[in-house]
Amino acid sequence: MSTVRVTQGLLTSRTVRNIQNSQRRMFDLQQQLATGYRIKSPSDDPSGSQRALSARTAIGKNEQYLRNINRVGPQLVETETTIQTVTDKLRRAKELTVQGATGTQGATEFGAIAEEINQILEQTLSSANLRTNNRYIFSGTRTLTPAFEAERDADGRITQVNFMGNTEKTQLAVSDGVTIDVNEDGHTVFQQQQDVFQLLIDARDNLVTGDQEALQDRLAEFPVAEDQLLSGLARVGSVENRLERVVMDTEDFTLQLRQTLSDTIDADFAETIINLNVETNAFEAALVASARVIQPSLLDFIR
Repeated sequence: MSTVRVTQGLLTSRTVRNIQNSQRRMFDLQQQLATGYRIKSPSDDPSGSQRALSARTAIGKNEQYLRNINRVGPQLVETETTIQTVTDKLRRAKELTVQGATGTQGATEFGAIAEEINQILEQTLSSANLRTNNRYIFSGTRTLTPAFEAERDADGRITQVNFMGNTEKTQLAVSDGVTIDVNEDGHTVFQQQQDVFQLLIDARDNLVTGDQEALQDRLAEFPVAEDQLLSGLARVGSVENRLERVVMDTEDFTLQLRQTLSDTIDADFAETIINLNVETNAFEAALVASARVIQPSLLDFIR
């Protein structure tokens, strides 16, 4: 049976190594207290580092989704406000048309009513060409092009309004693999079933000529136009409600991920302090033991 000779050099090297290991453990614990993190590099805890990386990635993606939603928020508000404004103006135009169709006004009165409807027409065109962040909100995906273009007569009065955008939808990514259509195109809102502009043009022109029979026909068209606008308003409200729920769900999920990340990488201060105290006592004991293990040198004998 072979034996291992324990030399003074072997004892000394192992003692020094044990002291250095104890110092390293104390240093790690002190770093945890200073930084607040239990994991500073993947080698500290490979599986924990992987969980932390996954959590950070998911948090980053969720924050980007929330930024996307925040950016589109003003556009939705402007869209809703504009459609509501046009709806209110259309109701006023209907009231004026009723006056013209059922009253006994003269040419002067007809002309005054026609001029007010003409102003409503101009305001409606301006509203339909509204821009948010320098982008036309009713142009579909052609956001740098005005949604509508007006043709005018020699007197500058609108005779026709043409849609210059497209009916394509702007899609917003709100989570992995999930997108939501967030725009309303002008053709669908203002012209699909009943051309709001043409209705106002016809009502104005009928008032100019005093054609009460034609004005009766216009009165039948106003409810169709109003329902069309209200449908657009309902769609915008539905999108806003859905995005609100998405924001709440995403924020809740992000909060859970942050808690998971904290549980994975954050140091437990109470536990770390206890461990540091234990390691400090062990280090001091190792120093005392080393003084006994390491024998006096030759110089100690010749003094």
